[in-house]
Amino acid sequence: MTHEDSRGLWKALSAVELACTPKIAEQLKPFSRPITDCYECGVEAPTLSGKRDQTKDIGVAALFLKHSLNDLRAVWNLLLLGYTSQAGSVAAAAFENALITTCVAGNIDRANKLLDSQTGDSPWSVTELCKMHVKQLYEGADESVRALSGKEFEIAWRELYAQYMWLCKIKHPTIPSALHDALSVSLQAGEYIIMAAPDTRPEDLPNKVMILVVTINRIWSAIRSFTSAREIDTKNPKVIDWSERLDSIIKNLSEALDPVMKMPLAFSISGSRIWSEYRKLRQSK
Repeated sequence: MTHEDSRGLWKALSAVELACTPKIAEQLKPFSRPITDCYECGVEAPTLSGKRDQTKDIGVAALFLKHSLNDLRAVWNLLLLGYTSQAGSVAAAAFENALITTCVAGNIDRANKLLDSQTGDSPWSVTELCKMHVKQLYEGADESVRALSGKEFEIAWRELYAQYMWLCKIKHPTIPSALHDALSVSLQAGEYIIMAAPDTRPEDLPNKVMILVVTINRIWSAIRSFTSAREIDTKNPKVIDWSERLDSIIKNLSEALDPVMKMPLAFSISGSRIWSEYRKLRQSK
């Protein structure tokens, strides 16, 4: 290939990706266990002994849980190949699919509303799904947890929605995301080459990790909601073993995240309306 001829680049790209994958896999090694456990717990969730299986809400939720697990695998593979932005786009879809699972499981009225949609599209915005999910969390909380105040509710759903907004900065055409992505292929500072290539830069690691953490959290929550709605037998030895594995995911995810938290993300959602509202709520008495 010459500067004037791009022949051979497509085949060469496969070799570059294969060469970069081990390096990225090593960077993401601390997250290998929680993502493995998340996927395998999700696969096992429908097989656990439960009282509710043939209900409409379980049937609908199962569709989106399966979709979420596909998303999870795609996110991981794209990250290992070095395509962080593309993984973020799939992660945004995973966020929505997992939230649908969470909000439909255990609620036949919502399952009917989704099935009755003439277009087959979700009848709820992501904002509405975030609000429903937060309400469910507090409705199902232990009695020792105090009732959610209006202000706390407004803060909680915005915290959740902010994660989706950050993913949407990747999914949609935005200057911060496009600029960060472009500079992954550069010969010198301030310049970039218009071509596809894996992003192995150290400064991209926080983005990769953020995508993983958000996706795993949402799918973990979807799995919990799905099995709770199925009313699984918590005294069954297989269920006990499964529950212990599921419960370990967030702890292991947090431990993997801690060292990376010191590094800044390539871009943020500061300046957005949601972020401004969130800050005002946090600062108000």
